[in-house]
Amino acid sequence: MAAHNESSNSRDKILDAAAALVTKHGVTQLTIQGTADAVGITKAGLIYHFKTRDDLLTALLDRMVAELDAQIGLPAPNDAEPISLRAKMAELTSFTFDMPATQKQLMTNMLAAASTHPNLLPPVQALFTRSYEALDGGPDAGLAQLLSVALDGLLLLELLQLHKFTPDQRAAMRKTVEKLTRDLP
Repeated sequence: MAAHNESSNSRDKILDAAAALVTKHGVTQLTIQGTADAVGITKAGLIYHFKTRDDLLTALLDRMVAELDAQIGLPAPNDAEPISLRAKMAELTSFTFDMPATQKQLMTNMLAAASTHPNLLPPVQALFTRSYEALDGGPDAGLAQLLSVALDGLLLLELLQLHKFTPDQRAAMRKTVEKLTRDLP
């Protein structure tokens, strides 16, 4: 079992290095050799885990999607307890307004990568599907979904650098979203 843990640990270190490279330099600068150098392993050692740059990029995206699932409070398939709409919206609100700058930069650069690597779209599309489906059901589902779409729109505007909201605008929007979610079940 130690070999499996060591392999997982190496894989995580490689993905951490790839994420740091993509965050700092963008996807175009992500290479097998550059990632191996950043981790301090040989190119062959990296290729043992990820045969190609696309494999590395796909694994990085898959890990990001799993982390986002956890961050926004999506229920795991085996969860017996449903999460309330109010709790889901609180998670989405916090995620949108409190995202660290490094996470925003990584997401921006991965979003740019999706425009040139269409194979990266399905996991992201599935994440959105799960997110909106988690808000289905009940008389307040429409409000929760509308607020979620608004939060996604705000985040995408910022990630794509289409508009920069002032701190006062962000605070007013957050206050409004929190007010509207207060009455959700």
